Amino acid sequence: MITEVLFLVSYLILLPIAFMFPFGGALAYEWLQYMPPNSVYNAGAFSNLSLIIGAVALSLWAARDKKVIPKPTALFAIFVIYALWLQLTELVSIVPNNAGHDQWDRSYKTLGFTIILAMMARTQQRIEAFMWVVCLSIGNFVIMGAIKTVLSGGGGNTVIGADGNILGERVSFAIAVTTIIPLIRYLRDYATLLPMTKRNKMAMDIFTVLCVLATIGTQARTGVVSLGVLSIFYFLKSKRKLMFLLILPLFGALFYFVAPAGYFERMNTISDTQESSSAGRIEAWQWGWKFALDHPITGGGYHSFILHQTGTIDNPAYLEAHNIFFETMADHGFVGLGLLLVLVLGMIINCQGMSRRAKKVPDLAWAVNMGTMLQLAMWTFIAGSQFLADATQSMPYELCALSLAARGIVERRLAQEKTGVINNNLGMGASKAPVGLPGAPKPAIAAVPGVPGLVPNPAGPIGVRRPRGPAPVYDVPRT
Repeated sequence: MITEVLFLVSYLILLPIAFMFPFGGALAYEWLQYMPPNSVYNAGAFSNLSLIIGAVALSLWAARDKKVIPKPTALFAIFVIYALWLQLTELVSIVPNNAGHDQWDRSYKTLGFTIILAMMARTQQRIEAFMWVVCLSIGNFVIMGAIKTVLSGGGGNTVIGADGNILGERVSFAIAVTTIIPLIRYLRDYATLLPMTKRNKMAMDIFTVLCVLATIGTQARTGVVSLGVLSIFYFLKSKRKLMFLLILPLFGALFYFVAPAGYFERMNTISDTQESSSAGRIEAWQWGWKFALDHPITGGGYHSFILHQTGTIDNPAYLEAHNIFFETMADHGFVGLGLLLVLVLGMIINCQGMSRRAKKVPDLAWAVNMGTMLQLAMWTFIAGSQFLADATQSMPYELCALSLAARGIVERRLAQEKTGVINNNLGMGASKAPVGLPGAPKPAIAAVPGVPGLVPNPAGPIGVRRPRGPAPVYDVPRT
């Protein structure tokens, strides 16, 4: 009862914010996706409130906000085409008894939301706010999972996210937890909404360690693969490789002392193709390939693997895909698989281009780091998704949306660099007074009367800060 009341009060506080600021409603919608009321707050009667606040945010955004297509436009177009193709394949589905309806329902909501997110997250602060919501929402389960890991070693279904949502299964949870680690590192170094004092940076470091502990506690082999890939790419991208090599043994020791004995036995079966779980995956992948050859264009529709019956008439069963790419290939054909591969690889290339171009402007250092961390997050997810049986996971599409939004900010900022006139809001919404760059043509705006050398609206968090000189002396008599 208490948790229900607390949830309802929080929701009623957030709802007016959604009316005033549509992006605030989008953040609330994301919060409720990772922390559903029925399983987290025991508020089953309010399980559909996320749809209300999502609809409010979408309607007001459509009515009020300026719409700007993210950059690069081609990648955004692939994103939209992929979403539409998935809906088309469901229309011609051959899966009986509407078995793929739940996946379709989750898919169109996820893709629709993330496509709109790419257009809504139009400032550095909005992207950062979204990262905070994702990290803290998942972090709610990370803290409890890490404690369970230390006390009991985890395992089974003890270290998972919210029951009944996308994190309610340990493999999905392990992938999500490792994927947010690069986002946590970005927030530690470049957060603007929360002052990153030494104490706060230490808290983010502890958060990172807790993520590693929670991943170990899932006892999912997928978690080990994801952590391994993340470590390799983090080392390659890191500017402090020596420090990374010094810290890595400490994590290895932590891993050894925290993980239970049975954990290592399970990890030793990763490369064993005769082990029942591995053999089942290989069989499922072979079936998915043959099925896609028979249905190469549109596939079979959502949940096609249910057609791969492995049980008996009295006890029917089927093998899950355990790989989002094989699942997409079977469900949506080679066309759907091709669109997904282009989207994911395009996102990685987009992040590389963003980091490279952002280096041209000192005040875009945050974008350089964000491009790197989004790449690391995507590579981590790709590694884990080789064993994930749900291609409707929202994480990769959210990463794509954030990369598109961030690239748009960088491109608008670089365009202003050429003109010598900087808008702090980067050309979005109501235009504010520009700030001239040193050495650039003087902007056609008037100085503030009575204050020498001051122009309206000096650069904000994303703008160019004017060079500091001697403080002006004003001849103002004392009163």
